[in-house]
Amino acid sequence: MTLPLIQFSELPPEGRNFSGEIREDWFGLIGKYDPIFAPPLKYDVTVRLDDGDVIVEGAVSASFQLQCSHCAARLPWRVLLDPYFTCEAKEGGTLDLTAQLREDILLALPGYPRCEESNVEPHPCQKEGAFAPESEFVPLTGEEPSDTPKPNVWEALDRLPPSGSSPAR
Repeated sequence: MTLPLIQFSELPPEGRNFSGEIREDWFGLIGKYDPIFAPPLKYDVTVRLDDGDVIVEGAVSASFQLQCSHCAARLPWRVLLDPYFTCEAKEGGTLDLTAQLREDILLALPGYPRCEESNVEPHPCQKEGAFAPESEFVPLTGEEPSDTPKPNVWEALDRLPPSGSSPAR
């Protein structure tokens, strides 16, 4: 089952409720490190027209298996967009929310998830303590120490053979 195609001609002035579950994976994530969709995706939204716009409000949730950015173990993650809101331009006679919902859900996933940050089953990371604490990192200033001799890059360029000749061997 996929999201229903919304017919504008069938929407009453107060809007119409659409709810259901989607079990098929329509996220299209196939990379080795990509999130893995764990069905179902649930939606409960109200769609209404407002002049030239289509207003969608409600709640959407989906579960995934993400990869911890430290230990690479899989961890569960639940995206809950509640309240969910989007405003689409009314174009043509129908609206397909699939692309908009897909984008909103994927953007809600964390960029660098950690085992202890899972919003479903947090647990200590296997690699906890394997990395230096942030307090021990020394930020780069962009300045080189004054006692380091600077290489003469022009001298290296002067040693190149002239254009059109073969390099010395």
